[in-house]
Amino acid sequence: MANYYIDIIDQELSQSLFVIEVASREGITLSWNGSDKKDELKIVGSSLAFDIAHTELKDAKFIRYFTGNEIRFKTELRQYSDNALLWTGFLVPDTYSEPYTNSVTFVEMTATCGLGRLKGKYLPESYYRDEKSIIDILCKSLSLTGLQLDLFFNPAIENSVEKSYKNIFIDTASFVDKSKKQDVYKILETLMNDMLCVCYQADGRWNIEGINQRSIRGYNAKLYDYQGNDLGVLSGNKLYKKIKALVTPNVTMIPPYNMITVTHERVPQGFPETIAKEKNEGWAVITGVKGEIYATDWNGNNGYYAKAMVPDYYVSLMKYYTPQFIPPTTTPFDANDFVNLKNKIFVYKYQKIKISISFKTLTWLEGYTPSVPASNSNPFLYEIILNNTVLFSNNKTTIPENENIIFVDGQAKLDFEFIVPTQGLIDIKIYRSGQDVYLSNIKGFEIRELEISPVAFEENLIFTDLINGEYTVDADIELTYADDDTAFSNGFRLAKLKEATTTYNTIQIPVINGFTQNGNYYSRVALDGANLIKDNINTTIYGGGVLTNLEVIYNYKSSGDMVVKTDFPITSGSFSVKVYKNNDYVGSRDSWMQWTDAIYKIETNRYVKTVANIIRRMFSEPMEKLDLVAKNAVKFNDLIAFHYVDDKMFTITNCSWNLDTNKTTLTLSRAIYRDSDGGGGGTSPDNIPPIVNAGLDIELTNSQTSASLLAVAYDVDGVIVSQVWTKVVGGFGDVIMTPLQLATDLQNLTEDLYEYKIQVTDNDGATAFDTVRLVRRKTHVVSLELTVVREAPFLYYKYKFKIDPNIDPSFNLVLNGKVGLISPTSQPATIRIMKNGVLYHEYNLMYLANYEETSFSVGYMSTDEIIFEVEQQYEADWLALGSSRFQITSVNFITGAGDISGLPLTGQPVPGAFPPW
Repeated sequence: MANYYIDIIDQELSQSLFVIEVASREGITLSWNGSDKKDELKIVGSSLAFDIAHTELKDAKFIRYFTGNEIRFKTELRQYSDNALLWTGFLVPDTYSEPYTNSVTFVEMTATCGLGRLKGKYLPESYYRDEKSIIDILCKSLSLTGLQLDLFFNPAIENSVEKSYKNIFIDTASFVDKSKKQDVYKILETLMNDMLCVCYQADGRWNIEGINQRSIRGYNAKLYDYQGNDLGVLSGNKLYKKIKALVTPNVTMIPPYNMITVTHERVPQGFPETIAKEKNEGWAVITGVKGEIYATDWNGNNGYYAKAMVPDYYVSLMKYYTPQFIPPTTTPFDANDFVNLKNKIFVYKYQKIKISISFKTLTWLEGYTPSVPASNSNPFLYEIILNNTVLFSNNKTTIPENENIIFVDGQAKLDFEFIVPTQGLIDIKIYRSGQDVYLSNIKGFEIRELEISPVAFEENLIFTDLINGEYTVDADIELTYADDDTAFSNGFRLAKLKEATTTYNTIQIPVINGFTQNGNYYSRVALDGANLIKDNINTTIYGGGVLTNLEVIYNYKSSGDMVVKTDFPITSGSFSVKVYKNNDYVGSRDSWMQWTDAIYKIETNRYVKTVANIIRRMFSEPMEKLDLVAKNAVKFNDLIAFHYVDDKMFTITNCSWNLDTNKTTLTLSRAIYRDSDGGGGGTSPDNIPPIVNAGLDIELTNSQTSASLLAVAYDVDGVIVSQVWTKVVGGFGDVIMTPLQLATDLQNLTEDLYEYKIQVTDNDGATAFDTVRLVRRKTHVVSLELTVVREAPFLYYKYKFKIDPNIDPSFNLVLNGKVGLISPTSQPATIRIMKNGVLYHEYNLMYLANYEETSFSVGYMSTDEIIFEVEQQYEADWLALGSSRFQITSVNFITGAGDISGLPLTGQPVPGAFPPW
């Protein structure tokens, strides 16, 4: 090892103990413990096994290294010529081995990089609670090895818009499985699997590298210090080594994959478990304890808060009143007094959503009959809001029947099912009732149920890619993290969603008294105050300063006392608790779902498809795997040139370098991403085709006659030598101004729909193409044509849906609406929806004098015929009250674009007062 030396440093004494220059023959080996397959590499730990020679006739000379401290003795492998750090780690205490002899001895030891020691280690508490960036998580995890090394980060996958993983986040609450925290090794292993990366140490730094990037010689990587601080971009070329096998290598052919299946488990949107009913965290309500707490999942406004009360702790909305007076005084209604969701629910465009809410009245006095009967309809106001638009509410002059709050025996329920018109955030506001307590005998309302759920939700996002039907080996990849704009599934977020705003409510928690016991200071507070402080432990203030080291103890020493343990005596006054509101992210989340192979750069695919693309590109043809022993040093991040039929480039999947003999034992897999030698002078029989992206589809205004196109193209192993635009859909007369350039203007656009194709060619003659559509946005007028009327003995009305002008044949619409049924007799009231002569849906009702309403949705394309039939028994007296009917409330484009006018459309035999549409 004349060109290298090993330095052992005592971390406790901060001094170098000695430099190892003499070892036994073949006594020093640096190994990376990888795998036989390049797509199985996740965390590749490394170790340095060596022995130390000494000639003193002395026992146990190095036994002091056997301390049990895993990070006391740092070991560094350096080059003599320039002291460059090649590898570093720590002595493993239990590897000390010394022969018992009175001659020259060689004491065997092993140092490891520390990646394996991450098993059983845990991140700080905030990494199991807060949103953290990917880089923050990776750097914090690797720092727990004890090595403060820089991080070389060259990922396999990039977001198509946000290129920095410093701005891509994970909710680290997902690192907790059924109340058990994942250790650091599990967290790191999961991220490497889902990001298609491998983590290892080489060249005196941590390397996190995409399994596709390992095939590419040139790199343009980000460099971070061990704390995650950005050190800039590191560009260059990997070491490229031509080797010869010392003995005949063993060659194994690895077949391509037949089919790739990538799966990501998705979680539907939903409210927290405590949205309607709080959990008891361990307190007991006994004599002298007021059994109420502040609701966790609701914001208070204007000093009005939702509470949860003994015995069941349902979230309650109380009126303002003074109970000791009879009759109790009640504060009038104030529109500023309301509660709303602390965490709004993201929904995406055209998603079908169902919301259900149940309420129960809370009485002021049991058995008391109010002198004036309380109204059973709309005793308080609510709003269900999408972004800033109210979707449903009883806070309006005319209230549809299904939006009324009608209490029967103290119970009321609301049910809504609708298709979301545009992506955004759902919020629920409930206003404090100003209704008199004495006259109604109602002091408040409990939320007994609150649920939101998507209809027909796909719980697994699966992408399947057939590569070669002639082979039998399949690849099944399950991702823990992928893309998810709702943020309910485990996914990569392009914004923090749990960050607090600068807006907060300040709630005063009176101190009942204080006491000292065993040198500790305690302050008595009410249960609601203790619970509120526990939930906001980092934003509790006393005397103008934020308190630290707080501890909340319920039922102190089995008493009725709820106490707060503090660093100094607090015996009077009040704690001030700042309850911050969440910073709602209101920007578009389209880019959250757009990812690209970091080598091909210009794709905009879903994450699961990007993963499948990378695996397909790595295993699309048979490749060679070599097991051999070569002369000279080889490191895990080197690229290898080896002649097998042709000069080909290989990546390393397993590596063991003996410094003394200067031989390396290797397992190599052909680098098929760039099937060449990376500029080393070899030849390659294959060419990788280019890729091209024509850009997003374009909407034209009604009078627009010109537009601009801009494509991007990339060739991973060469250059783009030509490109051409052609029209594939559209009439005559349009002009492509510069058809041989990626950017071009279009003139004389008079049609409603065009499609253009860009085809590119690389320097080896391979081609690729993509298309872009131009759609003219028109205003379409919708109407109902009454085609059949029959009034005896049954009312029968038939309506045909019409749209003028009709939509383009490639467009699709969805019609949303509601049907209302009323039937006084044994003869049913019936509404049918017919689509192209086939019954699409039928709604029936009989023996019910009350009104019943439900929602419907039906798809439409240009060739469809949609018919609505209304049938009901004819009774003149009943028609005075109203008749069954339907209403089309919205028409939305699923594909294509346009504006709709003429809504709403109502069909009914005889206009009546039931319901007030």
